[in-house]
Amino acid sequence: MKEAVKKTAQLIIASFSIKPSECVLRNYDTITKNAINTLIKLFPELSNDVNALVGKFAEIQENVKKLIGTTDISEYADSILTIFTVYNVNPGLYAAFTALQATEAIKTCGDSDAKFFLARTILAGALPFDLYTTLLDYLNMDRTFPINLFKALLESSK
Repeated sequence: MKEAVKKTAQLIIASFSIKPSECVLRNYDTITKNAINTLIKLFPELSNDVNALVGKFAEIQENVKKLIGTTDISEYADSILTIFTVYNVNPGLYAAFTALQATEAIKTCGDSDAKFFLARTILAGALPFDLYTTLLDYLNMDRTFPINLFKALLESSK
C-alpha cells in the first residue's frame, strides 16, 4: 500500500512543476469553451451530462487555477478529488474534457502547452483509482469483490 501511495505522490509532485503558459492563461476560457463544444459534438448522447456540468466546470477551473504554485501534496490531491466528490463529476468525463483542453491548447498556443492539461488528465484517472485501491487494501478486501458487485448491479439495472 505504501508503494502505491508513494507513486501517487510522485505524480502529484511532477504536476507541481507544470505551469500554464501566458498563452494558456490568456485563452483559458476559449480553450475550455471549445473543449466542451467538442465533447458535445463527439458525444451528443452525453450532451445533457456535459451541459449539467458546464456551470460546475467554470468553478472547477477556478479551483484548478488556484493550484498553480501549490507544493502541498495533500492539498493538491484534495483539490483534484474534490472535483469528483463535491462537484459529483465523473472522472472519465473530466479526463476526456481535460484531454480535449490539451488539444485546444495545442491549436491555440502550441504543442508544449498541452502538458498543463494532460497532467490533469493523468491525475483524473490516477487519483480516483489510487484512492480506490488504497481503500480496498486498507480494508483488506479482495479487489475482485467490488468488481463483481458492480457487475451484478449493472446486470440488475437492465
